[in-house]
Amino acid sequence: MEDRRRQDRTESAEAGCSRRRFLVYSAAGPLALAAVRQAPAAPPRQAVSAPARQDFVVQETPSRYFSHRGNGSEEMKWGPVGGYGDLIPNDRFYIHNRARPPHIDRSSWRLEITGDAVPRPRSFSYADLLALPQVTVRRTLDCGANCSAFFPELPPSGDGRWLPTGYTQWHFGAVGAAEWTGVRVRDVLAAAGLGHAVDVRFTGLDEIATPEGTVHYSEVVPAGKALRDDSLLAHHMNGADLPVDHGYPLRALMSGWGANTAVKWLGTIEASVRRLPAQGLQRNQVLVGPSYPTPVRPTVGRVRSALELDDGVTLPPGDHTLHGRAWSGAGTIDHVDVTIERLIAPGRWVSEMPWRGATLLTPPEPLIWVRFEVPWRGARPGRYRVMSRARDRAGNVQPRPADVPWNQHGLGYDGHAPLYLTVLPPRTMP
Repeated sequence: MEDRRRQDRTESAEAGCSRRRFLVYSAAGPLALAAVRQAPAAPPRQAVSAPARQDFVVQETPSRYFSHRGNGSEEMKWGPVGGYGDLIPNDRFYIHNRARPPHIDRSSWRLEITGDAVPRPRSFSYADLLALPQVTVRRTLDCGANCSAFFPELPPSGDGRWLPTGYTQWHFGAVGAAEWTGVRVRDVLAAAGLGHAVDVRFTGLDEIATPEGTVHYSEVVPAGKALRDDSLLAHHMNGADLPVDHGYPLRALMSGWGANTAVKWLGTIEASVRRLPAQGLQRNQVLVGPSYPTPVRPTVGRVRSALELDDGVTLPPGDHTLHGRAWSGAGTIDHVDVTIERLIAPGRWVSEMPWRGATLLTPPEPLIWVRFEVPWRGARPGRYRVMSRARDRAGNVQPRPADVPWNQHGLGYDGHAPLYLTVLPPRTMP
């Protein structure tokens, strides 16, 4: 990552730091959400507090497959993705934990259903959930802060509002796709006698230490979304029990919405007849900045795309086929373009391949990424940057980096940011 930062600073200086270059090359920090005060809740009886530890990730995250972005933040590297198929293996899926996963005994664990919209509050055991109708969906799970390292630390307007320090430096890899199996949220709430509901709060069993006390991660979702056919409480991921780092034994899945709403290690669901206020970390999950006179809470995932290459990779001269994936929380991807530019002098890039339509390799499917490819013939030695630009059937298209509105929390970056690579002939070491 430090190599990437040095490269970004060098090339930004070469370009004279124009507004567009500033947007493209700045490495800023997104969503390591600032702690805010929340009245501590009583620890759920089924969660056993783990000893204080610094490492928030349980599984191994070898550097071949992950880029370490901070404690609890392990970003998927794109180089190996071409060998995975449509779905990302569980042990290669990106991780974003805000605390050490809780130790949960599934045999004694319970999901508590509460709130003034349920006349018969009750709890569900794991076996109770398995007795309900089971649903399986293929969905992309995309962090709302994915790609936000491409935001500048200071907005182009220069109004003095910097991105807070310490935010996670996600590049393209805070995303993955899996087959999720679970029960519908609406079926669980119906079993508790759900009446008219306005909001639903999902609360996890993780215990997040903040300067002002311990909080449990929670998200408020409008009932209209929570009760949809494909809003699930998932207990399996790619045919296996949820891994510990991905919410064992149960997590929420709001299809098409940012992964911040996919609350892990679920312990409580509260259904309310009135609006519920955001609490804890959710308060900072808003778009704030010069382009947002009032805060906006993002929900639906943006159109994004990425090449199946690690940034800074070296390729041999000759013919290549570039592969990638594109996705959207608003529906189905129906078109992807790719362009290649070559560095001919400091700060001077020329078109090597104008925007060209890529071939979609998988049938477009709602809310899961599509794989694509484009040929690159006769690559010559040199320094290159490659960009992909996707469009979904709702008409959403990735904008130019200069046209992405800045926001102070680094959310929702969807520009066609560049991936850098070098073409060099193989060398024989003496």
